Amino acid sequence: MGEKYMTHDEIKERVISLCSEIFQNSEVDTDILEYVDFTDDLGMDSITFISFVVEIEATFGITVPDDLLLMDYFRNVDAVVRVVEEQLADKNENK
Repeated sequence: MGEKYMTHDEIKERVISLCSEIFQNSEVDTDILEYVDFTDDLGMDSITFISFVVEIEATFGITVPDDLLLMDYFRNVDAVVRVVEEQLADKNENK
């Protein structure tokens, strides 16, 4: 389902949608998801983190490199969008 070229806003919208699915039991309103810290505010643990990364990879058709597989790179929507944008750019450059 990965897209060749997506705008920043399209990526952000998809990341927020994924977050609302992954953190559906947190009872946090979708409108504020982009402002919360997934670890501190939503209690993201290692199991949720791995599930989140797998969903991101499947949704965007990317592979998150091992050196980025740290919760610190996935603490909030903006951080996740940054990782996705970097990996999409690398993917498109290598074609």
